[in-house]
Amino acid sequence: MKTATIIKKADGYYITLSLQDSSIPVLTPDAPEMGNTIGIDMGLKSFLVDDLGRQEEIPQYYRKSEKRLKRLQRSVSRKKKGSNRRKKAIKRVSKAHLKVSNQRKDFHYKIAKKLLQHGKHIAYEKLNIKGITRTKLAKSTHDAGWGQFLQILSIKAEKAGLLAIAVNPCGTSQDCSSCGQKVKKDLSTRWHSCSCGCELDRDHNAAINLKHRAVGHSVLNSLGNVLELSGSHQEASALSVLR
Repeated sequence: MKTATIIKKADGYYITLSLQDSSIPVLTPDAPEMGNTIGIDMGLKSFLVDDLGRQEEIPQYYRKSEKRLKRLQRSVSRKKKGSNRRKKAIKRVSKAHLKVSNQRKDFHYKIAKKLLQHGKHIAYEKLNIKGITRTKLAKSTHDAGWGQFLQILSIKAEKAGLLAIAVNPCGTSQDCSSCGQKVKKDLSTRWHSCSCGCELDRDHNAAINLKHRAVGHSVLNSLGNVLELSGSHQEASALSVLR
């Protein structure tokens, strides 16, 4: 046993054990290629879209529970400070928040399992989540829980002998996944339409580009894109994209 962590939550105490079994062989992942990699684009319209256009909707557990949470919080503010009734009201609020958190985590585990069941590496955009949470999108970003999901995905990928590849997302929504031409669009433009004839959803186009960048596909004739490999104890400081 390597570590033991005790955590106190609203509904009691939990202990997490970290074990190391030297008898279990270390799996060495294959190099990312077009045939063994899935690209996913995460967003707030859909939780994610993969390079085949398959979508996973955001459950929005927090927003669905927001009215109840506010009502419980008002109940706390009406109770006398230090009273037993106030302590009980605070506990009800904590349990309600914990329920939302557990629902979100369960969703993340299920989506990670669904992605990895194909036995392929996962290429995702390296998001500045802390920066996004300081904008007007903070509540929606928190509700989606991208950071927690990516952490779960990386751990599950390692156990499966696969890679979770963080790709530089710069230009993935603007560049055409078919010919590499830059097609400028603002955030309100949800459809990608290129002069080469490529027509598809903006997020679908981005997912394909993320996959291309992860494997070094030659359609990308622009930047050398920094990436990180998680889930294999390997790191690549840069990926030289074929020009």
